[in-house]
Amino acid sequence: MLPARLVLIADGFTDEERREQAVAAVRGGVQWIHLRDHDASRDAFEEAARALLPRLREESDTVHVSINSRLDPAIDLDTSLHVGRRGPSISQARAYLSQEAFIGYSAHEEVEARGELASQVDYFFFSPVYPTSSKPDHPGMGLSALRAFCNTARPTPVLALGGITPERIADCREAGAYGVAVLSGIMEAEAPLAATRAYCRALAPA
Repeated sequence: MLPARLVLIADGFTDEERREQAVAAVRGGVQWIHLRDHDASRDAFEEAARALLPRLREESDTVHVSINSRLDPAIDLDTSLHVGRRGPSISQARAYLSQEAFIGYSAHEEVEARGELASQVDYFFFSPVYPTSSKPDHPGMGLSALRAFCNTARPTPVLALGGITPERIADCREAGAYGVAVLSGIMEAEAPLAATRAYCRALAPA
């Protein structure tokens, strides 16, 4: 079972203000923080991660942390790892990370859920489901594409990503998503604590 049904993608977390957004999100109930910063140097990434992890764990001693694409910090900090078409292979990640680590994969097409990949990873991000500011030229794959991907990937759990608002969570879950991954809905929110709680309420069992 995955650590949580709500993942916060803390993109750009090497910036101090964005780290504060992540801390507020854990305070509001997020139990899975995904650290991503494509532009940061290796040293800046690891330094920021080392500074952030204790603060997250002060808010919740059960918070789960994953790192996007960067194997060395994941090894050094004993976190989970998320990969995609670029970066370390799944076999590399399995060889170096602890047995407790989760390994995820970023997918954008149903074909990626076929074959061996679905049996090699612990979960998928599937994106973008809806139009999103992080991919302004992409119209979004839509719920039918999400449903097809979830059916093909089963039993590997899928987290829907891209334009996810609290109001859209029920539709994503109905389409087969295990949960959702959120970026701008919390990281760009003026009131991240309130925004986080809205997502948590939408994911709460009926």
